Amino acid sequence: MDYSALAAELLSFRTALHHLPAVRGLDEMSGGEYFVLHFLLRHGGTAGPSELSRSLYASSARIAALLKHLEAKGWIVRTPDADDERRVDVVLTEAGAACIRERLGAVLDEVSVLLSALSPEEAAEIEAAGARQVSLGRRILRG
Repeated sequence: MDYSALAAELLSFRTALHHLPAVRGLDEMSGGEYFVLHFLLRHGGTAGPSELSRSLYASSARIAALLKHLEAKGWIVRTPDADDERRVDVVLTEAGAACIRERLGAVLDEVSVLLSALSPEEAAEIEAAGARQVSLGRRILRG
């Protein structure tokens, strides 16, 4: 098996998905904004900067810059931690939640239409392959 050719093919698939209008809408968010908003949405709307840094594999400086941009857009607020005033909680605002839900919903709708052309077996194969990629990627990131 030529793994370099397979890697090139997988990247071309990803590039092709970026041509979908809804995916381009996600790309309009600056680098990392989508990931922070999506993380907050999936984790109850609140997290600490260090939790975001660990979970998103980003430096604390990168997270601080992202939070500054998200706060300026009104998509998050930073509030003092209730238990430790030296710490800060990052809280997803209603506007931030609406933004990520809208954009994510549009992408899910478009990709669902594409996937509906597959047989149940083909869809299961894609799901299994994607899950395996994520698992391998996480293992590599952990070292």
